[in-house]
Amino acid sequence: MASKLHPAGPGEAEDVMQTAFRSKSSVLMLVLLCGAARALPQASVPTPTQGDAAERAKLREELMRIEARLEQLERGESGSQPTAAETLGGVSPPPGPAAQQASESPTWKELISGPNRFRFYGSLRLDVLYDDSRPNNTQTIGWILSEDPTAPPGIGAGDKNKEDLTIHPRLTRLGVDFDGGAIQGLNDARLTGKVEVDFYNNGLLGQSESRDAIRMRHAWLKLAWSELSLLFGQTNDVISPIFPIVNADLVMWGAGNLGDRRPQIRGEYRRKVEESSWIVQGEIGLTGADDNQDLDAPNTFGAGFRDGETSGLPTLQARVAYAWPQRGKSAEVGIWGHRAWEKPDTKFAGEDEFDSSAVGFDATLPITSELALKAEAWSGENVDDVRGGIFQGINTTTGEEIESRGGFVELGWQATPRYQLSAGYSRDDPDNGDVGAGGRANNEIWYLANRWKYDSVTIGFDYLNWTTEYVGFGDGTDNRFNAFIQYSF
Repeated sequence: MASKLHPAGPGEAEDVMQTAFRSKSSVLMLVLLCGAARALPQASVPTPTQGDAAERAKLREELMRIEARLEQLERGESGSQPTAAETLGGVSPPPGPAAQQASESPTWKELISGPNRFRFYGSLRLDVLYDDSRPNNTQTIGWILSEDPTAPPGIGAGDKNKEDLTIHPRLTRLGVDFDGGAIQGLNDARLTGKVEVDFYNNGLLGQSESRDAIRMRHAWLKLAWSELSLLFGQTNDVISPIFPIVNADLVMWGAGNLGDRRPQIRGEYRRKVEESSWIVQGEIGLTGADDNQDLDAPNTFGAGFRDGETSGLPTLQARVAYAWPQRGKSAEVGIWGHRAWEKPDTKFAGEDEFDSSAVGFDATLPITSELALKAEAWSGENVDDVRGGIFQGINTTTGEEIESRGGFVELGWQATPRYQLSAGYSRDDPDNGDVGAGGRANNEIWYLANRWKYDSVTIGFDYLNWTTEYVGFGDGTDNRFNAFIQYSF
């Protein structure tokens, strides 16, 4: 604004118009041209020796009014065009929110259209991962292959200490948060939404590592009224809302942590009691969204249809939690449950109807201003669609659902403003009798995580000691090292 308003002698009107052209739309330029032509007739343009300070001050005031009025119109805060008097400075326009609250003007990360506001965010990230033994996948690690030389392919690695190294940028993310304001026809519901993608879709046939494909993470809209909200779209499950700090590629799914993302309809009720809150959440979601299970053999009746969809029933989840302030931070504990059904068209040991269920709890507890604890524990059966049982849900030989239990505990220490150290333990322990010979019987992981933060840049270095046990074969044990650098905006 200083370049617009600073008096500059005979060229003042031209400077104003050029600055306006660069900073505003062509509409603003035309308005300023008209205003300048009327306010500064050529016959009376002031010079440095003849300048009238009062006249220049009046011009500056009128230009400020014009800019405020046009900003108001661009934000959709008036459905009418400016009158000639308002445009040319004859009448001062009524002050709108854009003039009264200049601090709410959009930044480079925001777009505004009428009452709608879009905010862009994301991160650029590169990961380097080294294993001294062979995992099932060098990037999306779920278990370690058996190092028993008698184990068949798919279960065993063929030998001990088969190392690997991978480098990828797949965790780079881009997102948009949407704020649609109040919807009058829906009792002034506040409309918000989110779209977020990364580049972890490796489902393309013959895909090379240098051609990572876009994967949708979140895509939802939400209507909120005071204490109640309804969400429609894809986002995280209601159950198991916290994550370990390590293994960002698969966030310890199949290794102690439950939950994933799925298309859903979610309701949430938050009741504040002084500084604390009670939270009740419920979800109706798509079964099979994560494991994509279809047990029917190819080219048989029912093949090509997910077993969860053919049950005719959705996934149901619920959570009740209590949150309160503690040591300047937020503490929260919750209990939750999951229920789903699957019905393939083929019978397995006489069974073609399978249940999925789980119960568990989560806790996030600040201990001191520098120390914080988070933990999760659960028990269930046929939980591979919510990432449990080391991705084993049904034993098709016996026709039984596989029972499993697990969880994780993690202690974080903010040693300095820039450095955080975290240590944790995570486990997923399916029932050995349910998984059968060759099945994955236990995942057990100890880990340390280091984080250095320099404003918008984070550097990390993690160590995981990972052991997978098998029924009938020897274990697989891996020392995994993960280094990364991430820029967030």
